[in-house]
Amino acid sequence: MIKRSRANKTEKATFQNIRNEHKYIDVVHHGDGHYYMIQYIKHDFPERTVINYMGTRVGRKQKFRVRKTSLIAILEDYERVEEV
Repeated sequence: MIKRSRANKTEKATFQNIRNEHKYIDVVHHGDGHYYMIQYIKHDFPERTVINYMGTRVGRKQKFRVRKTSLIAILEDYERVEEV
């Protein structure tokens, strides 16, 4: 059996809340096994799209590292969406 290395592989996914269609979570799974996430609210208006990132400091878009077990519990209320 050949075991493949995930060292240079990064997977990205976007999840949308089931109860609030404006709430999203971006999840990044790096090759070293760490998970990072950022939660945001997204509103689409005719003239522009507004995105408010939650939990960021001083307006920086910063992802937070989470454990897989915590991420699974958080994503129970979310479903995966495809990016356009």
